[in-house]
Amino acid sequence: MWKKTTLRNYFLAAIIVNLLAGLFIILLRDHLPPLVPLFYGRPAGEAQLTNTFGLLVAPGVSLLITIINLLLSPWVHDDFQKKILAVSAVFITVLAAITVIKIVLLVGFF
Repeated sequence: MWKKTTLRNYFLAAIIVNLLAGLFIILLRDHLPPLVPLFYGRPAGEAQLTNTFGLLVAPGVSLLITIINLLLSPWVHDDFQKKILAVSAVFITVLAAITVIKIVLLVGFF
């Protein structure tokens, strides 16, 4: 299946970036406060906060979407749709990584 996947390097890059973002959070947990802001759509205050490991939600969801797109890719017959699945996985991964990096730089103690 992996050999037949269109743009498999895009999927591989997305998976690697998601795992690196998760590792980044785990390695920097000592430099982060116990509560960090993540849920900016909620009302201001404690509703926006999560514990440090709650930051793993962003790369986790991104990794889940990447895996779903990877599993859907062999079922899609149109090359354009296969490319859309691969590029959207990379795009979502980049946005999740940017979110994690910005939050860590905002609240981290360095």
